[in-house]
Amino acid sequence: MLYFVITIFVLVSIHEFGHFIAGRIFGIRVPVFSVGMGRRIFGFNKLNGFTLGSLDPEVEEKLENNTDYRLSLLPIGGYAKLEGMIDETQSEALPEVMQPWEFRAKPWWQKSIVISAGVIMNVLLAWTIFSSRNYFYGDTAMATTTVGYVSHGSVSESDGIQVGDRIVAFGGKTVTNWLDVSQGLSDNFGKDFSLTFERGGKNYSALYRASDMGNLKEVPKRFGLDPLGYAAPTLDSVIPSLPAARAGMMSGDSIVSIDGSAITSRSAFSDAISSHPLKPLAIDVVRKGEHKLLVVTPDAKGAIGVFHDSNFNGPKMDIRYGLATSIGLGWTNLRTYARLTVVTITEILQGKMAAQDALGGPIKIAQYASKSASGGLESFIIFMAMLSISLALINILPIPALDGGHLIIILIEAALGRELSQRFKLNFQKVGIAILLSLMIFMVFNDIRTL
Repeated sequence: MLYFVITIFVLVSIHEFGHFIAGRIFGIRVPVFSVGMGRRIFGFNKLNGFTLGSLDPEVEEKLENNTDYRLSLLPIGGYAKLEGMIDETQSEALPEVMQPWEFRAKPWWQKSIVISAGVIMNVLLAWTIFSSRNYFYGDTAMATTTVGYVSHGSVSESDGIQVGDRIVAFGGKTVTNWLDVSQGLSDNFGKDFSLTFERGGKNYSALYRASDMGNLKEVPKRFGLDPLGYAAPTLDSVIPSLPAARAGMMSGDSIVSIDGSAITSRSAFSDAISSHPLKPLAIDVVRKGEHKLLVVTPDAKGAIGVFHDSNFNGPKMDIRYGLATSIGLGWTNLRTYARLTVVTITEILQGKMAAQDALGGPIKIAQYASKSASGGLESFIIFMAMLSISLALINILPIPALDGGHLIIILIEAALGRELSQRFKLNFQKVGIAILLSLMIFMVFNDIRTL
């Protein structure tokens, strides 16, 4: 929960600070800057200093060009209250007389910038995190492009890629390590691309069509290549009462072979199991230095109930980046994750990916925040950057109550040359709140279902 609160605090504060600072630059009064929603816990303003609990309405009316900076009860969002703007916090119509310091009194282009400023700040935050991570941490890459395993039924297998082939170019770009290969796969998702590989001193080319690669979740399996150098997979955990547990498999077991065929990577293990539903398999494992032969029968879906991992024991290389390169690579990271997020949203809308598999609510975000934090600072800030991109892209969608919904209203008013009625805008926000609440309920129930 702590890391969830930290994540929400940072992302919401940065987002709302964008609205706040842009509003102040254009002379808009911002009486409230809140981290969290609902009842005020405590806050500070120049008029009466630090106070606990709700702010006296009379004090709030006298704030004028001052801002009450507050922490509110519910850690599910936040807001910068812009004077003269009908938003999700507005419960009644605004006075007919318009004041020059109000949001509605500003020209459409200033209002557009103020509304977009939160999204811009989330994008800048993600860019800063990616760039900083590149500069301070660099990368550790698998120093090989030699193929160690080709998944059965993959596009690579169909294209004739074999164990021992060396990848020399991906999408027309030369690759020198497996990090380049992974980046090439991300950069070319949704596109046709070529892969050039060397075999026996000669170069060959394989074509991968986007239509064959499936949706975003299916890409790694459809691509189906592992580098040479992985150790035999080791079981992280075994689920009680499922086939593996019933056969005597235990956490810590190293998988040596299945039905006499050597297992050299996670993908090889997964393939061997999933391709033999309801068929008894002789699995050779090493436990505390001793070999044990266990017979396991996968269920009808080709699963045995284990979580496993595999360490890379091949050559590795440390890559360090200068400041300019880190910033440029940070922008590339930003574009890649943003594109993958857009693709995910598009695939959900097109029905190619189940919403319950891709969307996560507060429970799932809290789980991922905790899990990423357990991997260290680098893992946690990358998670925060990715969530910041998602927040930016979702917020700019043309949905009432989101920034994109406000922007649509502003652009419509600019095109008409007049303001829409306050009644319409209030009802527009109510529709948005209903949509968002429904989506939140769906995501919470989905989170609980997948626990």
